[in-house]
Amino acid sequence: MTDHKTELEKRNIIRLSNKQAKMVTKSCLQTALIQLLDKKELSDISVSELARRAGVSRTAFYSNYQTVDDVLTELIDQELKEVNNSIWEAINREEDFFPPIIQKMKDNYDLYSLLMKANIEKTAFFQFRDYIKDSYPALDKKAYYMIIAAIGSLRSIIMEWFINGCEDSVALISEICDKSVEAVKTEIFPKLRES
Repeated sequence: MTDHKTELEKRNIIRLSNKQAKMVTKSCLQTALIQLLDKKELSDISVSELARRAGVSRTAFYSNYQTVDDVLTELIDQELKEVNNSIWEAINREEDFFPPIIQKMKDNYDLYSLLMKANIEKTAFFQFRDYIKDSYPALDKKAYYMIIAAIGSLRSIIMEWFINGCEDSVALISEICDKSVEAVKTEIFPKLRES
């Protein structure tokens, strides 16, 4: 017999503060969305279906999000922030930042595969582009375009690696990623550290 519990029921939660309840509701909705993306396209997922799968009311959904796309956007944003923090920690320590990021992606293969299957990496690319614009408004045009080119290159490498089932080693993919952004690392990152 299949377990048909909602995400909220699986967590066996009884009483929470408003802040805790909001966090749990968002987490349940994000998890339910990932599960639904395994079966269907994002455009085919309704608020009602997502709320039902998460075990929350439509009212709870709408008190946190306006659309199903907003759930995904927040999930991607959280992932991008984690990746960005890892990158900047490594840059500030002048360490190679690709191995831990590539390893994280491999460890979370199911999640990233679903996101890629739903063509979400395009959304992530544009969010990252906007993040760069917002975080570094003083970037000159050359630096901006070099960063965008590097992001595009990394996206292509990672996509191909995932299409091939992450068969190649984390070390190999990290080395290829590192070489593909060498110009950005040597020419742009030092300027960003100074600002």
